[in-house]
Amino acid sequence: MTTQQPEPRGLARTLLGRYTEYTKSLAPIFLLCSLLFTFSLAMGYILGDNMSGAALQDLLGTFPDISNMSIIELFGFVAANNTIKSLLFMLGGLLGGVLPLFFVVFNGFFIGWVTYSLGSSVGLGFVVAGLMPHGVFEIPAILLAMSMGVSLGYAALNSLRGAGSLWGEARTALGFFLTRVLPLLVLAAVIEVTITPLLLSLLGYI
Repeated sequence: MTTQQPEPRGLARTLLGRYTEYTKSLAPIFLLCSLLFTFSLAMGYILGDNMSGAALQDLLGTFPDISNMSIIELFGFVAANNTIKSLLFMLGGLLGGVLPLFFVVFNGFFIGWVTYSLGSSVGLGFVVAGLMPHGVFEIPAILLAMSMGVSLGYAALNSLRGAGSLWGEARTALGFFLTRVLPLLVLAAVIEVTITPLLLSLLGYI
């Protein structure tokens, strides 16, 4: 009688658990979202010289004043803003998957535009130091959420043809968002309000 050996657990399976196969199924969509984000980022930077700085100020003016926020309030604002928008646009994918792709393109273009605008005035070093520490967690998390949104759109279209389970797909996506994507967004917010200002200060930017 042979004893069944436990299945080897790689790093991906350890981190993703029961969502490992679901994450693998998102790989082609994640690649598409990453390419769209990179392209729109480049276009935002390239076209930055043709866009008015006043428009950037008007857009930033729609955000609340964070200068007087405590670190706890700032963390709450950043974490809630990223989480709510990511979740809403992910669920918006149920309308055919268009809204998540729009969110990817808009954010890529906006970051490219901000990079050009701030880079021209205070230098690219400031932009990189200000975006990189939390961006390495935040951007992949948002792209992953948008990939799930596109997958939800595909599942919704399939359900109209009587194929697949939309509820099953939505339940998996929501569970993955709450247990894997949300912690990354929270971690990014922590880094953004603590490590990023410290790094900018050490580099002499603030």
